[in-house]
Amino acid sequence: MFAKFHFQSMVSRITFSMLTVILLAEFFVGTIWYTSTSNSKKESAWSAMSAITLSAADTINYFVDLPLNYRHLVLEQLRNIGGTRFFISVNNHYIDIKPLENYPIVQDIEFNSTALLYDKLNYQSDTSVVITKREDLVVFDSKIKIDDLPALWRDYTLVLGELDLPIVVIQKKLDDGHWLYMATVLPLSFSSITNVIIESKQLLFFLIVTILLSFVSYIVTQKEVRPFRSLAKSASLMSAQLEVDQIKEEGSAETRAAIHAFNKMNYRIKSYLRDRELFFNAVSHDIKTPLACLKLRTEMLPDEKTRVRFEKLLKDMELMLNGALQCLKDEGIHEELEWVDIIDVITLCSEIHNQNGRKVYIEYNSDVEIFGKPLAIKRCISNVIENGVKYGNKVDISVVMKGKLTSIAIRDYGEGIPTDKFEEVFKPYSRLEPLSVDVSGLGLSIARNIARNHGGDIMLSNAKDEGLVVQITLESVK
Repeated sequence: MFAKFHFQSMVSRITFSMLTVILLAEFFVGTIWYTSTSNSKKESAWSAMSAITLSAADTINYFVDLPLNYRHLVLEQLRNIGGTRFFISVNNHYIDIKPLENYPIVQDIEFNSTALLYDKLNYQSDTSVVITKREDLVVFDSKIKIDDLPALWRDYTLVLGELDLPIVVIQKKLDDGHWLYMATVLPLSFSSITNVIIESKQLLFFLIVTILLSFVSYIVTQKEVRPFRSLAKSASLMSAQLEVDQIKEEGSAETRAAIHAFNKMNYRIKSYLRDRELFFNAVSHDIKTPLACLKLRTEMLPDEKTRVRFEKLLKDMELMLNGALQCLKDEGIHEELEWVDIIDVITLCSEIHNQNGRKVYIEYNSDVEIFGKPLAIKRCISNVIENGVKYGNKVDISVVMKGKLTSIAIRDYGEGIPTDKFEEVFKPYSRLEPLSVDVSGLGLSIARNIARNHGGDIMLSNAKDEGLVVQITLESVK
């Protein structure tokens, strides 16, 4: 389905725009969600940590007020009864605990907890708060791993079922130089203290939503664009054959309105073509009959000078009439479109002029075919070659095809045409030799109309040394 995805098409642009909007929306929603979740995690973490900190402050104040001889007795009693919320010990020195890394929330609550302890302990210094993992936790002066302790000491203080939770370690230096060590479980999962920009589940959700919305956008846009493609195809065909079938009116209201207008225009063009054909048929029948009578009467004129003058006028009139009728015929209104071999057409047109000696030379690299009207194309090329042989005696033809566009350069070796007369020679009945009566002045006009009906044109330029170059471009109408 996406094999024909071209960025220049309306489908691709709309789909790309929708995808961009979806991604931007997901980015802003994700940013809002991240900010909200981060704040919520910070509040939850600090709520749990502040409760631990206040309880630790009370425990520290209790141990500070105890006589030195009672501290170890109280610790022994706590261990025998299974401990309290904290695992407590008194050590000879400060124990280094490996903190959690890459946890911004942890760093914030550690700082806030230290400040709260500092306040509750009447601004006493030498207080440390560290949050660590259970496997990194060490206790006592000998730095024993927590799992190496007796079950009675660890199971009632530093575990919470089967969960693996962070451990909070608070150490406070006592007056006698010893350090009070307290460790307890922080009742939050590691994911609750981690600010992840986007989690795997959310990423999967965003990916599924993006794919579904992009797919739906592509399908809907394809359905809306299909009538435009039919309209473009019919408009392209109309430029060549003028008459096309009616297009089915479908799509949005704006699309149906455009197709309806095109169908109305198509109907008017068909009516115009029928009227024009009837008119030229009438002209051909009604004017040629009196013209023949005038010729007959002219031959019976007694005055030779008058008879010659009338014959010249009647010949000019007949030439213009035949040219006008031929113009209508050569545009091939009812001609069917088919594949045309340009090299064969040029060869056939050249054979007429090469019967008494080589006058037309053809140069090409490969076969060239376009989809168009064969008789009209032949007439277009024939008119130009005929003019080239007539005014330049010899003609060189080169054919080049690029994509759907075929370029035919026809050069003669005559006197050329003044640049200010280039457009004038394309006007009907225009002749640079006013005394000539054997041409109608419609050849180049007919040729340009045929070329333009095939998506191309005819351009003139003078060669550097001598002669005129006629550049014919034709495009496949399919």
